[in-house]
Amino acid sequence: MSVPSWQKVLSTLAGGRARELYAHAVLGQPLDATPKELQRLVDAGLLTPEYAVADGLFKQVLAAAAAPTPKGVDRFFRDGRIDGLPRAGQDRTDLLAHLAGRLFPTDEELREAEVNRLLATVTHDIPALRRALVDAGSLVRHPDGTGYRRVAVS
Repeated sequence: MSVPSWQKVLSTLAGGRARELYAHAVLGQPLDATPKELQRLVDAGLLTPEYAVADGLFKQVLAAAAAPTPKGVDRFFRDGRIDGLPRAGQDRTDLLAHLAGRLFPTDEELREAEVNRLLATVTHDIPALRRALVDAGSLVRHPDGTGYRRVAVS
């Protein structure tokens, strides 16, 4: 049998009578219930078909509802924004390459204001991220500071 959704469990327990019957079951007390009431608790996964309390149901429901752990560069994003730049290493290199590819067109000149506008979509610390992209070689800055260009990766 599959694990019921947390919505199904909570909507069943939202009813006072169902909550009362479930409390009786948890406490090992006799269940004075109609077949329909008992079936509702079984359908929600709160009771087994033998009307015993379903052990571990809440742990299973919570585990099934948990968000998957992000992998790769997605680990550094929260709600679409960078949670923080890794200090060094491959994670930093991968994240900066990902951002450059995602935000900037290849070999197109961009003014600093445009670079800042694009960086603002993923971070609050625009200067630090801009500097990190330049230091990593993902963006090239004109010597006079008038513009930037993304470097094509071969």
